[in-house]
Amino acid sequence: MEKKFAENLRKAVFFTLDRKKDDGGFGATPKLPATLEDTYHGLRILDGVERYCGLPKGVELERELHSQFLLHFVSQKPNLGMKGAYQLIWCMKKCGLCAKAERIAKKDFLNSTPQGLEDIYYAMSICWLLDLTTPFGFSSQKLAQTVTFKGILFKRWMAIFIDKMTGGGLIDQRKAANWIKKCQNYDGGFGFLPGSTSYLENTHFALHALGFLNESTLDRENATRFVIGCQTKNGGFSRKADAAPFLDATWHGVASLILNSNNNDLLRVTP
Repeated sequence: MEKKFAENLRKAVFFTLDRKKDDGGFGATPKLPATLEDTYHGLRILDGVERYCGLPKGVELERELHSQFLLHFVSQKPNLGMKGAYQLIWCMKKCGLCAKAERIAKKDFLNSTPQGLEDIYYAMSICWLLDLTTPFGFSSQKLAQTVTFKGILFKRWMAIFIDKMTGGGLIDQRKAANWIKKCQNYDGGFGFLPGSTSYLENTHFALHALGFLNESTLDRENATRFVIGCQTKNGGFSRKADAAPFLDATWHGVASLILNSNNNDLLRVTP
C-alpha cells in the first residue's frame, strides 16, 4: 500500500542523487565536492525513504561505491569531533563496514571519557548504533551535573536521549515533553525555544523527542503543513519556506514527514 508521504519523499531522493559524486560521496550542491557531513545526510535520506516507502524505480543504494568514499576518507586520518565520528560510524555501518567501524570507534573515539553533554550524547549514540556496552562509567552525580534540561531544543533532545539510555531519573520527562510542545508555533513548526521562529531542524528534533517520550505534538496536521511548505520545486527542503534547499535541511524534512506518520521506527533513534 502506498505510504502517505511517498511522493514528497521520492522527490527528495532525486534532489539528493543530484548531489552524489563519482567518488561515492555527496556534496552540498551539484558542483561542490563531497564532504562527510553531506554524505551522512545523503545516505540518511536514501535509507529513510527506502525503509518507509521504497526508493523510486531504478534507484538503489550503491553501498560499494559509497564504501570506497568512506574508506578513502578514513585513510586521510581526518581529525573528527564526536559528532563527525558518529556520522562516519553511521555511514560505515550502513555501507556494510561494521567490523571496521567498530575498530575505529573503539580505538579513536571510545577510548576516553567524554566530558560535555554533546560528547556524551554522540558517544552513547555510537555505542547504541554498534550495540556496544558503554566503555566509560558515569556516576549518577556526574551525569546529573552534566545532563540538564537546558538550552535550545536540540540540546534538550540530547538530555532526553541520555536520560532514556541510562535508565531515567536525570530529567522530568513529562515536563520535558510539555516544554517541547511550547516550542510549536502557529505555523506548525518548532522554534529553538518557545516563542522563537520555526525552523525545519527544530521541527525534526521536536517530533523525534516527542515520539521518543510517547507524546504527540499539539498540532500534528499543522506540523505536516509546515514541513511540506519547506519543500522546494526540485524536491529538496529548506530550513524554512522560501530559503535555499540543502542536504541537511532535506534530511530534516524527510525525517519529519516519516516521524509524523504512524510507521516511523523512530528512524533508528538518533537524529
